[in-house]
Amino acid sequence: MIIITPTHSIANEAETINNLFEEGLPLLHLRKPEIYTSKLRRLIESVDSKYHSKLVLHHNYEIASDYNINRLHFTERNRESFENILKELKTDAEMIYSASVHNMPDFNQLPSRFDYAFFSPVYNSISKPGHKSKNDLGEELNQRTSFDTKLVALGGITANNCASLLSIGFDDFALLGGFWQAENPMEEFRKCLKISNDYVR
Repeated sequence: MIIITPTHSIANEAETINNLFEEGLPLLHLRKPEIYTSKLRRLIESVDSKYHSKLVLHHNYEIASDYNINRLHFTERNRESFENILKELKTDAEMIYSASVHNMPDFNQLPSRFDYAFFSPVYNSISKPGHKSKNDLGEELNQRTSFDTKLVALGGITANNCASLLSIGFDDFALLGGFWQAENPMEEFRKCLKISNDYVR
């Protein structure tokens, strides 16, 4: 199970992130294109350093080594510059990469060096009203030929539908609006985490 941050800053965000990790969140994606690097640094520094290895950067990759972050996410846009970005980083750390895709042919063509990929939107987006799913999930999953990279469902996911995604063939799922815009975010998180843990066991 993965949680992705909103693009903008929100109240008590670092406290919420620390609470999520304390309760067992495996990974959190820092997706903050709307804030300055200095503000992103402050957010990271407000997260307990013992959890920095569970943070994933979507941009500002150059600050990763300052915080012992070894996970980088590449959208479709910045994946075009993947090799150049890696050369610029000049790091000896063992890095873990993830990606974003919107159809199965693109997923199947991902290099195996990507540990997992978000596949979206599986349902109508909660965080982006009007961003509707066009995917026939059964048909898409039948086209899957790559199993080196884990397939992670994203878009419109809540405690009410995440189990069905795991049962039809997704390897994992990620929450964005389903968590941050929930009536009781931490309760929603606990329900989803239990479903995820029960399924893995």
